[in-house]
Amino acid sequence: MGRRNSKGGGKRFGCVTVAAVFLFIGFIASLFDDSEATTSTRPPVATSSPTTPSPTTEPGSPTTPSPTTPEPTTPEPGPSPSATPTEDAVTLEEIIDGDTIRTSAGTVRIIGIDTPERGECGYFDARDEIAAVLALGDQVFLELPNKQNDEDRYGRLIRYVTTVDGIDIGLMQLEAGHAVARYDSHDGYPKHPREAEYHAAQIATSAPDGSVIADTCEHVEYVEPDEDDAWWTQYGSCSKLKKNTVGHPTGPFNVNDPAEEEIYNWFQYGTGYSGDGDGDGLACE
Repeated sequence: MGRRNSKGGGKRFGCVTVAAVFLFIGFIASLFDDSEATTSTRPPVATSSPTTPSPTTEPGSPTTPSPTTPEPTTPEPGPSPSATPTEDAVTLEEIIDGDTIRTSAGTVRIIGIDTPERGECGYFDARDEIAAVLALGDQVFLELPNKQNDEDRYGRLIRYVTTVDGIDIGLMQLEAGHAVARYDSHDGYPKHPREAEYHAAQIATSAPDGSVIADTCEHVEYVEPDEDDAWWTQYGSCSKLKKNTVGHPTGPFNVNDPAEEEIYNWFQYGTGYSGDGDGDGLACE
C-alpha cells in the first residue's frame, strides 16, 4: 500500500516539474519579446552635435538683430581737385631780388624770367614790385611743371610762384617791365607751359651783354666795353657772363690753368661776388 502512494506522488511531482519548466521558458521568452519591442519603438539617437535652440522672443520685447556682414558700397565722389596747388603752399621769408625769393621750402628761382642784378638799374624796382603784393610771412604757392628741372646749378628750386590771390609773380614782373622772358626753350632750357604767354607779355629788353634793361631804365645809356679791356671785365658777375649772346666762354675757369687764371681772379675777386663759392678752384661753374 505504501509503495503505490510513493509511485503516484512521483508522477505528480514530475508533471509539476515539467509544467514549471515550460512556464519558466515562456516567461523568459516573453521578456525577450518585450525587450525587442521596446528597442524597435525607441526613437533613433542623433549622431550630430546638439544644437542650442534659439531663444523665444516674447511679444513686446525688443529684438537684437543678428550681426550681418555689410555689403561693399561705392564711395560717393569727393570734391574735384583744386586748381590751386595747395599741397605746395610755403611761407615767404625773404625777397632776394625780382626773380628770387627765400621760402620755408628753400630758395626759389622763378621759372622763365630774369630781372636786373644787384647794382643794375631796375634792381630795386623789381624787388619792390614783389613787396607790393607780398609781405614776409605770407603764404605763396610753388608749382613745378612737368619735365622741368627741380633745381638749378646753385641748388635753388625752380618754380612758378603764385600768391593766394592768384597773382603769377613771373608774369607780373614781365607785364610791369621789370623782367625779360628767359631760361626757356629759346635758350636751350626745357620749355615751360607759360613760355609763350611770358614772351608775349615782355616789355623790358636785353643788352648785348645779356643784362636786363628794365622799362624804367631805357634812359640809361649802355656803354660798349673798350676793345683794349679784357673781354671778361665787361661782366660784373658769373650770372651776367652766362647770359651773354656774343659767344664769350661761360666757364668754369680753373685757377690752376695759366690761360684761365686771370679770368678766375676777376670773377672770384674783381666783381665783388665770389665766383668760386665752394672754393674748389673753379669759378663760374
